[in-house]
Amino acid sequence: MSITHLFKARYLVVAFFSTNHQSLCLVGAHLTNYDLRHCHKWAQLLVERKAKLKQPLSAIEKGDFEVARKNVNQIFTGVSGGKSADPGMAGSLLYHMAMVTKMESETQVVLQELNVKQPNVTEALNRIYTEFYVDAKELTKEALTLNYDAKTIASVKHLSSEEKIALFTKLKAGNRKVDALLACKDPRSAEALERLFDDWAQQVALMRLLQEYETIKGLLTLNELVKTVGYKIVEAAMIKVKDDFGQKTVNIALDVTLKVGMRREKLQSVMLADHYINMTMDIEKLDGNMQFLNCPIHGGHRFAQEKYGVDPKVSTLFCKHFCFAHARAMLDTVLPFPFTLWQPKLMAADGLCEYYLKLAYSPQASSTEHFVPLIMSWNVTRECNMRCSHCYINATDKKLENELTTKEAKKLMDQIYQVSRPLLVLSGGEPLLRPDIFELIEYGSKKGLKMGLGSNGSLIDDKVAEKLKTSGITTVSISLDSHIPAQHDVFRGVGGAWEKAVNACKALRKNNVLVQVNTTLTHENYDQIDDIMSLSESIGVENFHLFFLVPTGRGKKLTDISPQKYEDMITNTFAKVHRHRLNVRPSCAPQFMRIAQGMGLDMRQWIKGCIAGLYYCRIYPNGDVTPCPYLPIKLGNIREQSFKEIWFNSPVFKNLRNPNCLKGKCGACEYKMLCGGCRARAYGLSSDFIDYCGDLHVPGEIKKDYLAEDPWCVYEPKNYLSKRCLSKSSTGN
Repeated sequence: MSITHLFKARYLVVAFFSTNHQSLCLVGAHLTNYDLRHCHKWAQLLVERKAKLKQPLSAIEKGDFEVARKNVNQIFTGVSGGKSADPGMAGSLLYHMAMVTKMESETQVVLQELNVKQPNVTEALNRIYTEFYVDAKELTKEALTLNYDAKTIASVKHLSSEEKIALFTKLKAGNRKVDALLACKDPRSAEALERLFDDWAQQVALMRLLQEYETIKGLLTLNELVKTVGYKIVEAAMIKVKDDFGQKTVNIALDVTLKVGMRREKLQSVMLADHYINMTMDIEKLDGNMQFLNCPIHGGHRFAQEKYGVDPKVSTLFCKHFCFAHARAMLDTVLPFPFTLWQPKLMAADGLCEYYLKLAYSPQASSTEHFVPLIMSWNVTRECNMRCSHCYINATDKKLENELTTKEAKKLMDQIYQVSRPLLVLSGGEPLLRPDIFELIEYGSKKGLKMGLGSNGSLIDDKVAEKLKTSGITTVSISLDSHIPAQHDVFRGVGGAWEKAVNACKALRKNNVLVQVNTTLTHENYDQIDDIMSLSESIGVENFHLFFLVPTGRGKKLTDISPQKYEDMITNTFAKVHRHRLNVRPSCAPQFMRIAQGMGLDMRQWIKGCIAGLYYCRIYPNGDVTPCPYLPIKLGNIREQSFKEIWFNSPVFKNLRNPNCLKGKCGACEYKMLCGGCRARAYGLSSDFIDYCGDLHVPGEIKKDYLAEDPWCVYEPKNYLSKRCLSKSSTGN
């Protein structure tokens, strides 16, 4: 499970404060009354980046080309987090490209819905735009020379998605040329770098000017429509088209972002590039707050109201409907979990735009408990058409006799909705072998759950992929354990499995379904991880989950990996991540949080190492509830108890949610809030594990200590090591 950069580890509150707008340098600027705070962060960023360009140029002059390469990368690809956050030239260009489309589309969808022609607003548009341009030219004079008056902007052809990608790709090619010169320690890289900066700056400025032109045009257009057809009719049209508008414009931005090689999660920082924001997220409460201190759209609106008499209520319409729909669609695109969004304050009405977000919120949930499911795995059947050597559930070609019926399955989803709205992943066995699978997907989707599917891909072609999409599936994970077809087929126990898995990924992407590849790490494929990740990227995969084997089911027969090898594998995997644009998460390896932090990686994309029992659980085909698939302790059965009763009252769940219950090294570890150790390994790799491991996949009563220390963790906690040394010293050993 990969979580976007909104969140950090449990118990921490994320607070992001962007650079204060008052720090914008205005020395020597002769401005009109155009609202500076709201409209011109883009100009500030360009000037700041131009100033930063002195750093790599100075490094080149001194012969320190590695430092120059690092500085150049920050200028063009950005800096994450904190007050110095900057989306970079690449992020700014993508943002303004997307905003041109958004602002143009807002006007067009309303005109189409009302079936009226574009009113003539040219005279007022040119006057207002000219004032904006005067400010923009003055503020950016230290970074570039602008040559786009209103007449020029009006004639500029707007780019299609393909043309945006082509432009971005061309600029990135310039980056590669400069990087090659720097790598060769070529002094000519300085001149090439200055040209490259100007190329990017000109395009960023052009897109920003186009964005403002369309913003003013849209405001004036709706102002005229309100005069002619009335406020209520215009608002009714906006309400009718807003959701479709929001999703379509975000999808266009996402399509361009992904095709130019950026991660999905980058979309959010890109789409917030021109705002000053206060943002907090409390992962313990699963809620957050975003305050937009400025709005580049509202800046133009307010100026038009104050100087040209545009009706303020028209601006409120944009905030209330289109901006909200766009924000909700953007968050829905980057967040892996269902959420509810409120907008208690509007920029147009309150001078501050505020959003309140609640993860997995269900209106039927009466409990105020902090721990609710964010994600659930549901083995809807044990039946499978493969014989994977590592299968944790010991899937066979026959289903369990007592699997949940369609009626019982729907009742389970009703009960889940009374607790939260998680991402519900239907798996198996092979879930597509269940005859009612599409009916269940559609039911859960309409209920408000976010529906996922875990499959081997063998039954997914274009037709099935399309049906999955229309039924309500948002994400599908496909198992892929080698980039070598024959090796994957051996692992899966069926010939042709690799080809079907790859084709399934392609079919799903063709139908705009988010695809995740799951790879189980073994001795046999350890050296192939780079190749598997490259293959995944080439077929449109976005998320990559690397599963570290837990010896359950048939997986117990595979060769064990030593604890030190396990540690090395995690470290080496993270060392490779920067080569790929995939969102990577190791699964069943909670120590990755400690290792990632030690490597200086951005921790905000992950929530916690082990979330079993905290924000995650598993449902067995017969309705048994367990903390996770690899920790088969039966906590109850939904045929006998409600899911709500099991989730909130199970003693095992309560213990898993209390880090003070952990024992041994895990209990003493300074990383226990971040990691927690693998409870399944602590449970499974015990001294008498061999006595019952053959049936370990079947949920049952507690047989060993699931709160014991993780036996595969080589880390020695500082406090634990000190106590152990003290104990040995006192006994004379």
